[in-house]
Amino acid sequence: MKRKVAAASPSGGKSETRSPVLDDSYKLLFDAAPDAILVVDSNGIIRLNNAEAERLLEAGAGELRGLAVERLIPLPARKHHSKLRESYMDDPRKRPMGIGLSLSAMKLSGREFPVEISLSPTSSGNGSSRDVIVILRDVSDRLQARRTERELVRANALARVSEAALRERELGGALREVADIASLPLAADVFGVFMLNAERELLDCVASAGALHARFESQAIPRSERMLSGQALANATPVLIGDALSVEDSLCDLLRELHVRSLMIAPLNDRERGNGLLIAGALEPNRFTTEDIAFLEAIANIVSNALQRNSIEEKLLLSQRLESLGQLTGGVAHDFNNLLTVMSGNLQILGDSKLEDSYAERALAAANRAAQRGSELTSKLLAFSRRQTLRPESIDVATLLGGFRDLLARTIGANVEIVVHTEPHLPLIVADSGQLETALLNLAVNARDAMPNGGKLTIDASTFDANDANTMTNPELPPGHYVRISVTDTGVGMSRDTLARAFEPFFTTKGAGKGSGLGLSMVYGFAKQSAGHVSAYSEPSFGTTINLYLPASAKKAKVQAAKREKSAPALRGDETVLIVEDDDGVRAIAEQFLQALGYRVRAAADQAAAIAILETHRDIDLLFSDVVLRGGETGPKVAAALQKLKPELPVLYASGYARDALPLQIAIDGELSFLRKPYTREALGRAVRDVLDRKRDIPRKSVKRRSRSK
Repeated sequence: MKRKVAAASPSGGKSETRSPVLDDSYKLLFDAAPDAILVVDSNGIIRLNNAEAERLLEAGAGELRGLAVERLIPLPARKHHSKLRESYMDDPRKRPMGIGLSLSAMKLSGREFPVEISLSPTSSGNGSSRDVIVILRDVSDRLQARRTERELVRANALARVSEAALRERELGGALREVADIASLPLAADVFGVFMLNAERELLDCVASAGALHARFESQAIPRSERMLSGQALANATPVLIGDALSVEDSLCDLLRELHVRSLMIAPLNDRERGNGLLIAGALEPNRFTTEDIAFLEAIANIVSNALQRNSIEEKLLLSQRLESLGQLTGGVAHDFNNLLTVMSGNLQILGDSKLEDSYAERALAAANRAAQRGSELTSKLLAFSRRQTLRPESIDVATLLGGFRDLLARTIGANVEIVVHTEPHLPLIVADSGQLETALLNLAVNARDAMPNGGKLTIDASTFDANDANTMTNPELPPGHYVRISVTDTGVGMSRDTLARAFEPFFTTKGAGKGSGLGLSMVYGFAKQSAGHVSAYSEPSFGTTINLYLPASAKKAKVQAAKREKSAPALRGDETVLIVEDDDGVRAIAEQFLQALGYRVRAAADQAAAIAILETHRDIDLLFSDVVLRGGETGPKVAAALQKLKPELPVLYASGYARDALPLQIAIDGELSFLRKPYTREALGRAVRDVLDRKRDIPRKSVKRRSRSK
């Protein structure tokens, strides 16, 4: 027995075309099918459906028949579906859809759900036209299972990355393992870990993974804020690119050579300082999703924490090494002093006797001199180990340095110019005056040795306030009020490796017999034992500055602090300041300080970037520039270039060198507005406010002069 089913026309009336006819056995199979089945005619009208279709699409009995199939398409795709259907009817064939793709259908209630669809053409009942059998399968559970599985895989990968970062002591090995682990859940064709080199000018690929990793290894890309890599570093934000072909960038150029289309970048940061990037790429465009970039960013956070931990551990190991050396040298010095006491005592006894042999007298004198040198050596060892006997007293630094200049002139020779500068109204310091003079003499002698052909030695004394907010550049300096005594030379400077070991005892770059390597060690021990600190700042070919921080007298420090508190409101402003600083960490600190004081800030790492900013933003009120920049650039050169675009642009310079000890290679003409590094937020605010206020007063003074001349 056959049953005829009527079909509705698109207008809602009954179609003249007869519905498909199913006998009872086929009807039983049709309704028992586990998937939703629809029969749609060439006009897109549903002519027949099974019970599963009504259940899946939340339709009542017979409600689907006569509906346009577009009623089951989500609204955003509905207007395009009729054209796709007509195109299919021109060339009907069996076609699975949605496998590996993201397709959605819409229930009659309006709720969307993910589906897989199969299409199969068949002749209509009278053979005059073709119908299409549509099979719908809800894949929500499958997608949820896949999503859960993917989340488990990625959670496991994050755990393995964390374990590798904690386990591996060698950074390179840890990064290689991270690349191998992270690339698999992303199905990345190439994955690279790029780290800034020592000069912070290039990003070197230090680890890679994926099918294309061999071509990615050892690659390098320039660091520039005009490129994706530089932007990710500067802004500390991830980047997701659907198609690298549409982006002009040196990194994308490198990836295009590898036929990579999809791209993700996540920065590696140490506090506010960018250190490197994680880069993932795929050959297909639009491969990566927001979930993928979130996973990559999570990996980057783990690696960044590991880098920070390594940095802290290195500093801790250095501190522990110096402490261990201090304990060792203190013990050796103590025992050696006992031996020297015995030897020198016996030499004195022998000296009291009348020796008839002239050779014996000369030998006795030589032994006495050797004992004296041994005593001096043990004094230096005790100073480094912080076991020397100190007699702290209140010292007027200006008076001490004034009398000390003549001693230095006799000690270091005539070919070295000596400049002593002290800030007015310095507070007293608390220290051992004899040991302070010895420390300064050691620093001066080291400076002289770094200037074999002569040069300039500058001793500068100024106040320095250290607190929790202003010690980012000096984390070992306890909060408090200090006088900073800086000894600066214009010599050969130190490399980073040499600078890292400068305060170690017996470490020296001088030739054999030309230095004990204990001069800076003694200064280090004296500063620490005096509740202060010592730091070094150096650039190869530009000289060295040693900063000695000694605690200020409590009474004077309180007076100074009260004065600063009263003047605090004058630090603020709302002008726009352009910062030019090649060190990412220092630039970030300057930005934070100025923004906290109310200023608008724009920042650049070099002259080219500064010019680009000024060309776009002409509202710059002040240039705040480092004096010594990388690549042969200097602050004065940057200022000259910017003042061609904006004459009368005021400039404030900053440097780790003292004002009177700027490298001889850098020419600064005219009046100089200058700020010493490391600076506090208050010191920066006072300097910026002073320059801006002086600039504002100049026109007023000019007007007054003209009115008087009339």
